[in-house]
Amino acid sequence: MRSYLSLTKGQLMGFVVYRLGLFLTLIGNLLYIGLIYFLWQNIYKNANTIRGMTFEQAFLYLALAGSIFILFKTWVDWAISRRIINGAIIIDLIKPLDFQLQMLFNSAGMALSSLLVITLPSLIFLFLVMRSGFSIGINLAFFPIAVVLAFLISFTLDYTIGLTSFYTESLWGISMTKEIVTSILSGALIPLPFFPEVVQRILKFLPFQAIYHVPLTLVTAQDLDVIDCLELLGTQLIWVIVLFVLSRLWFRRVIRVLTVSGG
Repeated sequence: MRSYLSLTKGQLMGFVVYRLGLFLTLIGNLLYIGLIYFLWQNIYKNANTIRGMTFEQAFLYLALAGSIFILFKTWVDWAISRRIINGAIIIDLIKPLDFQLQMLFNSAGMALSSLLVITLPSLIFLFLVMRSGFSIGINLAFFPIAVVLAFLISFTLDYTIGLTSFYTESLWGISMTKEIVTSILSGALIPLPFFPEVVQRILKFLPFQAIYHVPLTLVTAQDLDVIDCLELLGTQLIWVIVLFVLSRLWFRRVIRVLTVSGG
């Protein structure tokens, strides 16, 4: 475990060196929060509620989505593709460490850096400047757990997509498609309650809604009890297990076709 934690520590130290990039990302996220505030204020101009959500709930939902979005950008799919192209994947595979856990702890270091420099300042901005209020209750106790599980789901999806580069090497088209599908179907861009009910029922059987919609619902919904919260977390946990098993099986298959053109 110490070896894996050293990977996380290395990522944290790396982000200290490139702190300007994080600062610019923070500024961009604050501008995004301001943009969606005025956009959705106009959408709610003549209505108190739309699809069962008030303006305050919809704004908080999307503002939080933007604030935690950076946490779930693991970039592990691009990292795997780059390692295959330049040949560094060989070094990763001969290490006495599990390849997937290497990628996970690297991504965890990136997420912790983003949490400290981007997400937490964005939440402070929401609370103090935008005057957004959270639904205070037992749901808030489950929110951090939901974020961790959402990160694991997002990582496993990215990791599984990244393994496809064992066949294709280049991942640009596949990864861009994944980003668009995930952003739309997870609730990151539009709250899922705004989708038609038929679509919402379909999305409940897909992993995307467990990334954003579940943790955001824990914060914005005002009528959740402990059972409701546990059911939402249970949905996430099931997807973590399913995707982890599938990713392990996929790795066993793609490792057989590895070709390295760099080195």
